[in-house]
Amino acid sequence: MERKLPAYPLFVKDPNFSLWAMCDELNGADIKTWYGEEKPVYGFLKTEEGTFCFLGNYDSVKAYGVSKAEQLSLEVTSFTTDYVFKAGKAEIKVSFVSPLLLTDVQMLSMPVCYINYSVTGAKSAEVSIFLNQKICYNAKSALPDKSVRGGVVNKDGYEAAFFGLKRQYYLSNNFDGTGADWGYFYLAGNKAFICDTGGLAAYLSAGNKEFSHLGEEKYLAALCGKSGRIAIAYDDIVAIDYFGSFKKTAYLETHTIYDALGEVIFGGDKIDERLAGFDKDLKKKAQEFGSDYYAVLTAALRQSIAAHKLVYDDDKNLLFLSKECFSNGCIATVDISYPSMPLFLLYNTELVKGMMRPIFKFAKMPVWKFAFAPHDVGTYPACCGQAYGLKCDGGKNHADYMKRDGAYETHMPYYLLPENFEPYDFNMQMPVEECANMLIMLAACYCYDGDISLFNAHKDLCANWVNYLVEYGLKPENQLCTDDFAGHLKNNLNLSIKATVGIGAYANLLKGAGDKKADKFYDVAQKFAKEIIDFSNKFAHSPITWDCGEESFSLKYNLAFDGILGLKLFPQEFKEREVSFYLEKLEKYGVPLDNRKSYTKSDWLCWVASLTEDNKKAQKIIAPIAEFLISSPCRVPFCDWYDTVSGAQCGFQARSVQGGCFILLLK
Repeated sequence: MERKLPAYPLFVKDPNFSLWAMCDELNGADIKTWYGEEKPVYGFLKTEEGTFCFLGNYDSVKAYGVSKAEQLSLEVTSFTTDYVFKAGKAEIKVSFVSPLLLTDVQMLSMPVCYINYSVTGAKSAEVSIFLNQKICYNAKSALPDKSVRGGVVNKDGYEAAFFGLKRQYYLSNNFDGTGADWGYFYLAGNKAFICDTGGLAAYLSAGNKEFSHLGEEKYLAALCGKSGRIAIAYDDIVAIDYFGSFKKTAYLETHTIYDALGEVIFGGDKIDERLAGFDKDLKKKAQEFGSDYYAVLTAALRQSIAAHKLVYDDDKNLLFLSKECFSNGCIATVDISYPSMPLFLLYNTELVKGMMRPIFKFAKMPVWKFAFAPHDVGTYPACCGQAYGLKCDGGKNHADYMKRDGAYETHMPYYLLPENFEPYDFNMQMPVEECANMLIMLAACYCYDGDISLFNAHKDLCANWVNYLVEYGLKPENQLCTDDFAGHLKNNLNLSIKATVGIGAYANLLKGAGDKKADKFYDVAQKFAKEIIDFSNKFAHSPITWDCGEESFSLKYNLAFDGILGLKLFPQEFKEREVSFYLEKLEKYGVPLDNRKSYTKSDWLCWVASLTEDNKKAQKIIAPIAEFLISSPCRVPFCDWYDTVSGAQCGFQARSVQGGCFILLLK
């Protein structure tokens, strides 16, 4: 079977409801979470010729007399992963749908995914899905009791089986590569059951539908006829701790989980039509940049959206909270929001504002005393104060309140700490990075929707942040940037460019607000840009720092929003020269991030591809990303940090930053 992606999204909705196929044959292995934990889910087709497995690890069920369906094809679109199987004389088409339409926040936050299927070539057919109880908890959780309870609800036109842990541990898993030990999963179809392993075996081997359910290991089951729709839903009950206020999933604030299941079961055709319309439009737009670009975008889309949770604050403002998947688990990370922004700018600026609102809220709290913007507001799913860069020196004041195995795990309410408490290590902050990110995101939203109100509501903070950039942004001191895996770097020229664009973005915001100081800040940005250009023009390309010559280089992806925002601080010939040089450094899987290592970031590659007005150049930069998808050794959801020579994963997977791949469409 021809490989299309490193991993295939099946049921993908949010960080705790995200199931993937990580091999090319759907019935070749168990499906997994985005972080790689196996969650057994099985799909079967019964015809007059026998029982065939098309979903899940066939080796686990073949002892029950089940045959393996032959996979004939596999296609990926924006919101669907589509398979065709041969099962004896019959053929079954199966489409896994994640309804994540960005223009519709109700649909976006509706916690349901589903399967559309149809069977041909059989006199009779029954399709069934079985969902193992392991989906309800983490395998590594030290839970005293992993038993589940549930039942079946009869609704007009469908049945829904459900289960969840007997003892619910709301918001308990506050770590990176984990899911939830709370909430309830639902499986809905024409008929639904809760059963045990014996019941599953009896159904497969003898067609028995008098399902037993007293055994310890349980399954949800849904059974339907020749064609139809089977829905899977997750009600987390409590989704987010937002500075001490516990939030439900946005959709479930005004609806029940049964409303959501009904919308899919009865209204799925209309949803399918809307999703297909989006996909058709995206494919058309992507054509300008070659066939590879659409493949990259479909790989990025569902993953980028589903790394967020959509809830409302107490004032009914939308919050779109990212989980920093497989990098530290932080929530609402600014330098994750910034690279992901292009996708959300294109379709719904309110989502970008929803990324920023928690940062504004925390930055005004007494414990945050810095004049620059925070990095994050906690560790998913708890907005409890910045987790990155906490002091953990083991001393009297900073003993042991943050880390587990070197990563973040904290639910401590840092936002309640008094002003005289100093929990943060300045050397582990990203001051220039985050100030500029916030200002650029604000200006981008204003550029795309003309609404200046969010800036007006936080003018005081923005003034602090731009003043920090004016004072420290041109030649940054030794500090981290978003590429923190590369370590601290003094006089980082790419960071200088970000500061310059950030100041220019602030000037645009002032102009939009009718503030006469706009020209003053635009002049500063122009002065900074001239100094950067004059220095870079001493060499054949721009070096990595102010201290280095042309033996060094780095991807100047921060130039991108100069053009998108129409700032015109950096001339096009300067950008074209950079892109031409990057093409000289092209490896099999892309251009290295800088001269120090051979690794790169796929999101930043798309950003530098957007710098050129020559689409052939852009396509040459995009093509290696598409190659990475089909031939790298990575078999995880779209890794964004990998080696350009070997394609080996350096870290990170399933992250929202891949929304940055959409940046060429902003042109």
